[in-house]
Amino acid sequence: MEGRGRGRAGQAEAAGGDARGRGGAFRVAETLRTIPPEVTDSTGGNVGLLKIVTNYFRIITPKDQLVHSYRVDFDPQVESVRVRRGLIYENREVFDRAYVFDGGNEIKSLCKLNNDPVTVSGTRKTDGASVTITIKYTSTVSWGHPEMLRLYNTQMRRNLEHLGFVQVGRDYYNPKLKKTMQDHRLDIWPGMLTAIAEHDGGIMMVCDNINKIIRHDTALDVLAQVFRGPGDKKERARKELSGSIVMTRYNNKTYRVDDIIFDKNPETYTFEGREGTISLATYYETQHKKTIKDKRQPLLLVQPTERQMRGGEQKEILLIPELCTMTGLSKTMIDDFQFKRALGDLTRLDPLQRAQNLTGFIRQVNANETVQTEMRGWGLQFGESLVEVNGLLLPGEKIHTFGESGENSGTPYQQKTGNFEREIRSKKMLRPVAIKFPWALIAQKIHKSLVDDFSDSMRRVCGPLGIEITAPKIFPLDGDRASDYSAACNAVPADANLVIIIVPNNNGDRYSAIKKHFCCEKPIPSQVITTRVLSNKKNLMSVATKILIQMSTKLGAEPWGIHIPPKGCMIVGYDTYHDSDRRGYSVGGFVSTSNATATSWFSRTSYHQNREELCANFAANLKAGIKNWIAKNKGSWPEKIIIYRDGVSEGQIPYVYNVEMKQMQKVLSERPELAKTHFCFIIVTKRVNARFFHNYGERQLQNPPPGTKIDSLITRKERYDFYLISQSVRQGTVNPTMYNIIADNSGWRAIHHQQLAYKLCHLYYNWAGTITVPAPCQYAHKLALLTGTALHREHSTELSNTLFFL
Repeated sequence: MEGRGRGRAGQAEAAGGDARGRGGAFRVAETLRTIPPEVTDSTGGNVGLLKIVTNYFRIITPKDQLVHSYRVDFDPQVESVRVRRGLIYENREVFDRAYVFDGGNEIKSLCKLNNDPVTVSGTRKTDGASVTITIKYTSTVSWGHPEMLRLYNTQMRRNLEHLGFVQVGRDYYNPKLKKTMQDHRLDIWPGMLTAIAEHDGGIMMVCDNINKIIRHDTALDVLAQVFRGPGDKKERARKELSGSIVMTRYNNKTYRVDDIIFDKNPETYTFEGREGTISLATYYETQHKKTIKDKRQPLLLVQPTERQMRGGEQKEILLIPELCTMTGLSKTMIDDFQFKRALGDLTRLDPLQRAQNLTGFIRQVNANETVQTEMRGWGLQFGESLVEVNGLLLPGEKIHTFGESGENSGTPYQQKTGNFEREIRSKKMLRPVAIKFPWALIAQKIHKSLVDDFSDSMRRVCGPLGIEITAPKIFPLDGDRASDYSAACNAVPADANLVIIIVPNNNGDRYSAIKKHFCCEKPIPSQVITTRVLSNKKNLMSVATKILIQMSTKLGAEPWGIHIPPKGCMIVGYDTYHDSDRRGYSVGGFVSTSNATATSWFSRTSYHQNREELCANFAANLKAGIKNWIAKNKGSWPEKIIIYRDGVSEGQIPYVYNVEMKQMQKVLSERPELAKTHFCFIIVTKRVNARFFHNYGERQLQNPPPGTKIDSLITRKERYDFYLISQSVRQGTVNPTMYNIIADNSGWRAIHHQQLAYKLCHLYYNWAGTITVPAPCQYAHKLALLTGTALHREHSTELSNTLFFL
């Protein structure tokens, strides 16, 4: 049971475990076409052809049948989806057994009822009450209508249920095939993600293997462990559970915990039920046969998600910790390298294994008699083989170091490795800096030998990199108390160029305090290093090189570069992150280039509580970025502004397109100097369902090489989009990144956008190789992450012209 909505008076209503918002699963908004009007061809050129196997299956649909829609109402109201489905199933003969029910208030069927409305009855199994069901005709649509996509997806969910999958949250898993890690008290439920949509190549279904981590402990177990510890128990409990995903086993629904209500418990919290006022404890006893053992436990608060609010659901939900199973990984598990390796061994699939699993799954679908009976009733059929598409390999890049520029200079690297660490190891930085006194190093006295070895390694590697370094002022600590570090940080002179702090472990509170001090209160670039990183003497030279590059970058160095053809092009990255301490606030991270080679960056952060504030902050930051560009480019205004917007879910695209993007265009229109500036707005999405396998021989599948792009067949008809694989992985299946261009008056062809995106994936200075997204996206993410998890406020503007957040 969930108590839905405390309302203005703090009271909650009761709702069945499967209650859903109004509108039903079949309601579909008009497809939003985001292809810029200037674009006439959304595909790139033929650079290097690759044969790519995808994780899509074709769907054969009828072309001449009509589908009838009906509204169904229950009297008395039935909130549980399962009970509603049961009542409709009792009366399936009304539709000659051929129907799809969305679980809400809508039915679709090939059967046209003779009478309108039709009234039938059924028995509610939970209490034996008689329910009157009124079925009223609403509309008729053809199979080519976009609304039919909802029907296809609903039918696919029924198919999964027929195959023994159970719904957990929005996805389906097979608990019968679970794997148990007994030492860590968790189960791994394998599942199958499916989604049907219309693509450039027709209507297709994407499938992918997924896993759900179901822990053996409940939210109450977590609370009990917290309460046994020291400190402010309520605050520690909130910190431990807020943001966690829990599953209610009585209906397999998942929720994200937003807060804990300590002044209510299952007995004192009441609401109005069918029989009058009832407590949560009593409700579970009568409705779910669940006896609450701990009557004094607090309640978990769940706010409606943005998706639920778009569907009309505005009420809060209250959950009982005892009935909430923890999902996902705990903080301890995340920090346990051995555990994560064992988990990866159980869940990781290489391209061939994944493709075999998917083809085996579709054979299972096509062989199931119940599934096929229903599919034939609708005239639907799945293809038996994975869809193949042409992929194109973009040319590899040459890495520029000191004194190198232009298209023909630089050092090539092995593109398939996605790594150029070896190529730059002994070369001078593109633009080195000097680390001169005064700079500071804070460490415990007991770590003196580690500090000496690290300092010696830095001196040995700085020469080849072109970095001048002097001895630091050392602040030795007697212990690792917070007060020791605080005193040392306060003692560092304000004119110090850099501060290195060596700490014994990854204590979050200590890290946050250090970063607040040097990012907000006394703005000095800082580097926090754990002793574990410095303890491996075998790799100390390599570690020193990476840290030295990172430190130098924070001081304004440019470690390497590549050839960026468009001149006068200002590139922007933007991402958001929910602040872990400031409830209800999110931070937006904004970065923009200060030069045409995309090796120097400007940054800003700003907090927002809603979309409107985000949009206003984004626009203000864009103005600041343009002002910075002008200052750093001798008064020249940018000729092009390209925005890479990360952190946008599928449901947020209409707002970004209709409001956010147009607000950015307004910024340009306000200045006559920007009248001729070209503008591009690109949504970058990392969490996509598509997977690609390079077919290089009979039954030979491997990950496509970095630089592979796909821009046809499985792309969306209404979008100017493409997929890019820019990174290399040694294990498992590589994840592509999707780019959705929603504004573009640059005059560029698709191949130019694809090449620029790939080029920018080389310029993230924490990794000498290519990464999943363009550097501006990763920089914006790192900035928002640091702010939202450690600073909890905006950084000092004195640091805005360096990558201090790396």
